[in-house]
Amino acid sequence: MKFVQTLKNNPDLLKVIEIFKNPDITPEDVVDAGNRFLAALYGYPISASDTPSLNNVRYKCYIKSSFNKSSNMASLPPTEAAAHQHFLRVYH
Repeated sequence: MKFVQTLKNNPDLLKVIEIFKNPDITPEDVVDAGNRFLAALYGYPISASDTPSLNNVRYKCYIKSSFNKSSNMASLPPTEAAAHQHFLRVYH
């Protein structure tokens, strides 16, 4: 599974996803952690000081896939708005 491989390749992500287990964390921190994990899942580097924009990651994935003969739109990351709602549902 890709998410397990992503965690193996990025041990720092384990600290990021621990946020989902903390009952006292703010919704903004939950969304930030989710954005970091999804960006890493789609192969984009993350850093402690920089929160990736999922819309930028989505655009880069779209550009990359548009050069293929058969591009699958379903393989693109979710929009920031959709991901935001998803992360908050996962947290609760």
